[in-house]
Amino acid sequence: MRTQIVAFVVLLCIGCHSATADQRRRIYFLESLSPTLPAAVRTIDAFKKRLSEKTTEQFDIFIDYMELVRFPTQAHVDRTVQYLSGKYREAPPDIVITLGRAALPFMAKYRDAIAPDVPIIMTSVPTRDARASNLQNVFSITTEYSFSKTIDLAQRLQPNARDLVVVGGASEYDRQWLDLARGELQQYSDRYTIKFIAELSYYETLEEVSRLPKDTIVMMSFFFADGAGQPQVSPEVAAKVAQTSPAPVYSPISTNLGTGIVGGYMDSWEEEGIAAADVAFEILSGRSPDTIPRENTPLHAYQVDERQLERWGMKKSRLPPGSTIRFHQFDAWEQYHWEILGMFAILLLQASVITGLVIERRRRRAAESQLRQRLLEILHLNRTALAGALSSSVAHELGQPLGAIQNYTEAAIIYLKQTPPNLAKVEEILASIQRDDERAANIISHLRGLLKKRHEVEAQKFDLNEIINDTMQVVGAEAIRNGVELEPYRSNGALPVRADRVQVQQVLVNLAMNGFDAMRGSKPGERNMVINTACADGSVEVTVADTGTGVPPDKLNKVFDAFYTTKGNGTGLGLSIARMIVETFGGRIWAENRPSGGALFRFTLPLLKGARQH
Repeated sequence: MRTQIVAFVVLLCIGCHSATADQRRRIYFLESLSPTLPAAVRTIDAFKKRLSEKTTEQFDIFIDYMELVRFPTQAHVDRTVQYLSGKYREAPPDIVITLGRAALPFMAKYRDAIAPDVPIIMTSVPTRDARASNLQNVFSITTEYSFSKTIDLAQRLQPNARDLVVVGGASEYDRQWLDLARGELQQYSDRYTIKFIAELSYYETLEEVSRLPKDTIVMMSFFFADGAGQPQVSPEVAAKVAQTSPAPVYSPISTNLGTGIVGGYMDSWEEEGIAAADVAFEILSGRSPDTIPRENTPLHAYQVDERQLERWGMKKSRLPPGSTIRFHQFDAWEQYHWEILGMFAILLLQASVITGLVIERRRRRAAESQLRQRLLEILHLNRTALAGALSSSVAHELGQPLGAIQNYTEAAIIYLKQTPPNLAKVEEILASIQRDDERAANIISHLRGLLKKRHEVEAQKFDLNEIINDTMQVVGAEAIRNGVELEPYRSNGALPVRADRVQVQQVLVNLAMNGFDAMRGSKPGERNMVINTACADGSVEVTVADTGTGVPPDKLNKVFDAFYTTKGNGTGLGLSIARMIVETFGGRIWAENRPSGGALFRFTLPLLKGARQH
């Protein structure tokens, strides 16, 4: 219950402060070093983020850089005190947050002149310095720059090293840290030959570092000024030392991580900013200073740069337990494993689709091949049926030349028995026998071509007029038997097309036989059929006209459908087969009725390119 009341009071206080815009409270940051250091930026950014997470109150935040190391003179310090005291009187701070160890002695000496009663949070302060201070209303975010624990890390990674070198600057601030390092590293004097590279100029320092043995442990401290009095940027010096050194470089300073050092036992500037924000929130909430811890230590850990481990061939297995590996070098799988998995999934899907399509294509080809064979069989059966329908006419047609041959033979025998034999007559008779024999052979040849069974469609170039002649030979006898006067009207010139010769002839025979059937009810002498060829718009047009009963107007589009027939004994396949053949070779077929009676069946085939039209 008591906890809930305290929380309510805290929120009430924050709400009251945030309710009035002109009473926004002020937070001042004092960076004791240079504005170029990333440590201050990272600490302040983490502070702002953390505070915004804990409250919606808006604060005025100011940042001042004292540069106590780069300008260590008393004149600069006096000017800084004068500037800050005037600024703070004009806009009094609610909290002052200092950054860096150098701010502690400064505030110990000049606090009364700058902010005598203002709560102060001092960050990045060594623990023993914070405990030695007697400042009132001061809260410390302590840090531990542990050179000894950093050496423990180096020992694990370089177990055979026998030399230990510490590199540092020459400013008063730098010397303080070097003194700390000397004290901590004294315990390693029996194991290592310890050397300090300090108080030298920047270039002399790098020269000394470049001559170190490869099995040396190099420790980097702060370096804000060199022995020549030239100011330096400590992380930049650390980067150059790491680049120049033939041996691995370590440091307990987190600002140096990422500059080329292997790593060290260090804190996090972000963690210091978060800790400072937590303390500031308690103070701004009105909590009694006596209940707020005076000393707050953010989490420290071993941190290493994975790139440097790979550079020096160091094994991760040698790292202390709980070490944080920074700058992890992701391989392609680690960095893009979802993308890679997605790519493989897409490739697998594509492969599956392609495999399925290939299988389906093979099945379709097999089905198409089977279908072609079935169609060829149907076409052959249709031709066989036509031949059967023509058989009596063909037999009658063959009977005439065969009977004549027999009569000629008997006459030749008589002429040969005469004394002397009448050889002139025999010669005439033999010539007549030869003509009738050729006639019978042509009839058989045309019928054999129609009946020939084929396994593939044979498209070839031919003159369509020749097919008209062949068709007349095949159906001529049937026309005579049915009393039909058959009149061909062929084009004067050649009509070259590319198609299957036998199948086109099959179309004409089908159309002719249908016409003969349609004229069975017509009177003798009125049964006429005309087969005509002509050129029309790049095509060859064939017309088969009869004087039969015609086609019912509503059936003109149905007569080419499979199994549709008007005959009592018809199969309904003749015209559908004709349409299939014509369309296979790029043509079309249709039916019309003649105004004078009878039907017209027309079909077209593409005229070969380059052929002259007549």
